[in-house]
Amino acid sequence: MAKDTESGTPAGAQLRTLLICDLVESTALVERMGDLAAAELIRKHDRLARTLVDRHAGREIDKTDGFLLMFERPVQAAAFALDYQRALRQFNAAESVNLAARVGIHVGDVVVWENSPEDVARGAKPVEVEGLVKPVASRLMTLALPGQILLSNIAYALAHRAQGELGERLEKVRWRTHGRYRFRGVPGPVPGFEVGEEGLAPLKAPPWSSKAHREVPFWRRPATVVIEALVVLALLSIPLYMFLRPQAAIAFAERDWVVVGSLHNLTGETVFDDSLESALRIGLEQSHFVNVLPDLKVRDTVKRMQLDPDATEVTRTIGSEIAIRAGARALILPTIAEIGGRVRITAEVIDPQTQTTVYSETADGIGKESILPSLDRINQRLRVRLGEAMATVTEQSRPLEKVATANLDALRAFSVAGQNYARGKFAEARELYAQALALDPEFASVHVRIGTIQASAGQHRQAADSFTLALGNRQRLSARDALYAEVMLAGARQSPDMLVKWSALVERYPDYFPGLGGFAYLSWRDANRFDTQTLKVARDSASLKNPSRAPSLHLLGILELGNERYADALAYFADAEAQGLVFTEFHAASEAAQRKHEEASATMARSARLPAGGNPALSLARDVLEAAFLVDQGKLAQAADGLIGQREATAKDADASAMYAIAALAVPATDASAQEQRIETALALRDTLLARRAKLDELERPKHDEQLLILGHVLASLDQPREARKALNALDARAFPPYSSRYKLSVIVEAELESRAGRHEEALHKLEALLDGSELYLGHVALLDAYSAAGKTDKALVQARWLATHRGRAYAEYGPHNLLTVGNVYNANIALLRAAELALLQADKKTAESMLKEFRQAWPEASWQAQLAGRVQKVQSVLSP
Repeated sequence: MAKDTESGTPAGAQLRTLLICDLVESTALVERMGDLAAAELIRKHDRLARTLVDRHAGREIDKTDGFLLMFERPVQAAAFALDYQRALRQFNAAESVNLAARVGIHVGDVVVWENSPEDVARGAKPVEVEGLVKPVASRLMTLALPGQILLSNIAYALAHRAQGELGERLEKVRWRTHGRYRFRGVPGPVPGFEVGEEGLAPLKAPPWSSKAHREVPFWRRPATVVIEALVVLALLSIPLYMFLRPQAAIAFAERDWVVVGSLHNLTGETVFDDSLESALRIGLEQSHFVNVLPDLKVRDTVKRMQLDPDATEVTRTIGSEIAIRAGARALILPTIAEIGGRVRITAEVIDPQTQTTVYSETADGIGKESILPSLDRINQRLRVRLGEAMATVTEQSRPLEKVATANLDALRAFSVAGQNYARGKFAEARELYAQALALDPEFASVHVRIGTIQASAGQHRQAADSFTLALGNRQRLSARDALYAEVMLAGARQSPDMLVKWSALVERYPDYFPGLGGFAYLSWRDANRFDTQTLKVARDSASLKNPSRAPSLHLLGILELGNERYADALAYFADAEAQGLVFTEFHAASEAAQRKHEEASATMARSARLPAGGNPALSLARDVLEAAFLVDQGKLAQAADGLIGQREATAKDADASAMYAIAALAVPATDASAQEQRIETALALRDTLLARRAKLDELERPKHDEQLLILGHVLASLDQPREARKALNALDARAFPPYSSRYKLSVIVEAELESRAGRHEEALHKLEALLDGSELYLGHVALLDAYSAAGKTDKALVQARWLATHRGRAYAEYGPHNLLTVGNVYNANIALLRAAELALLQADKKTAESMLKEFRQAWPEASWQAQLAGRVQKVQSVLSP
């Protein structure tokens, strides 16, 4: 920076960003707390602010109640302001106060100089800044609401362009435009913009004041409005008006969002209260162009506004605030009234930023039977006015009485049932859905909703029946509901094309959260995918607009764990738990994968074990991960005892007992006697499953096929190839989808048998063909064995290192039913010893010593298995003869 340190001569003009922040009602704070207490509080506040200034490369210029700060770039100022507002909320909680700050940011030429030491000694500031930038930033700050960050147009343009530098906070950041303001003493209007975090910032236009007022365009001034009204009246008499009417005033783009407000019912007929809102939603949801904010998300937003969602009407004011917070472009307010013996339905499209009606659509009819046709006409007109092509609207729209029901009482029961389902009241929802079917037995969408409840409860046979009933009356389903029912039916039946159908649903409806979440979850669960596409779909499902985003956040944590990005995984798990998800098992696994076992135990303890009779799959996952944690610490006997104990505790549930037995078999034996017992258990369990399988239908077989596959692997690893083959021969691996973990596991077991028969190249050919990033962790174990048996030491060492360094993947895989997790974690540790042995075969003592050291640190007491201790001693004897 150019300067004259002796004379304090100003340097030339420089382009800089100025930020001015101010504590609201600081004088009242001093009066309320007293001078000393207030001074101490302000000192703490200032230390907090200065820490953030340093973090974002800012420079403090002046200090009063707030700060005058200078930054090189607007994005640095915006990042500071966002962190400052968030930190201020945490500061308030810690100090039990209610400080609020407003911030103004502007960028432009400033003159900067440093005062001489003599002037500073007389009380001058070390640095001076002057220029028009300062008063504009000051006016923006003064205009701002408490907690608000306002930017000028140039500051907004530059900061918004560089918003990617905001990092993790970007997902919650929202940008708003509030129009042009005229400030006293500032020549020319200044466009005002806001940046803030959803749920933290006001995200609404600040009010006018004596020093600042919003500029009204010429065509919206009263005199001009009168003239325009006369012109419009004249145009009404011209037949060509329909061709000349103006376009929508809202800049609505494809896949933008709308909020549907509460119905204003002026008829006194209560049957309209819920049914018409639901019908309006159903009609709009047929569109690929318009997205409707889910009702549960609307309720959640109302709750964040500290209002009671059950007692709060989504009016013009409330709905506009919801739309702004959720990033929706428009609010739609429906009204029904009886006028002159006719039923009139009106839908107003509101600009949330100004709360003004942009346009409205009206349809009249006679009697209740006219209501749904009237709504159909309004829906089509709204979609066209919002920018959708008429041809598309005509093609994709079906009458409401066809895709829903003509019975308003049934529609109301359906709507209230959906509200109960969204609140987790599934029994009440089922009862109301049953009422809707009693009123209209052909109401196909009800079967879809009932099937969804049944599928989520693991009642796959009942769910398949419900989806079959719905699809049997396909003409009464919307296109999206029909496709969703097909997808869910494929899932209930475990169809080979299930994942393909989910992919088609996501491609056709890219903002449909049940589709996004389902596809991402099944890509992980059934296909073992941790790739970029699965992560993207999961992130899309975790959108702030999704009212049920917690499971997708949890899934993102698992996917990041599988990619060994532990910090990201832990952040997602924390977000999911903050949203109310109580399952901490994979959160704990992220810590165990880093060998932070004490932290993992504490995390696991935060979620209580499910009571007896709870979801057996969740109980199994928890118990298997707890056993894996023990194996990871070398406590094999303790891990096996725990799983065997759970097998005995679930003896009355043949399926659960079998899975606990299979999980226990994954724990290697510590002596010859235990090895013989493992073989006997595996053989008995295989015979039981084969006998049971013969009695099962197609819906029940997939789970047992997976268990038989794992038993085949166990028997192959126990050098029982003939017995392993008996398990495989009962299965038709060709029926397994090629993407599925079942198919990959079947290939691995076949390859293990090939290798044990001395056909190493055939085994390697099968295993190497699986390597596409979604291969099972066990596939790399099999490759390590096959390469070693084939004498390909260098490639075997690569696999050993892969296993040792992919501990997150060892824990994160589902496939199938977490029954491979214990074995995965065992192999992640034993790979260190195998790497040491392989390195010695290559005369690489340095690598061998490093691997052995890591192994001993992982399992400091390897004497629990004599064979293992002997291997360690053998490596050590070569290293230190």
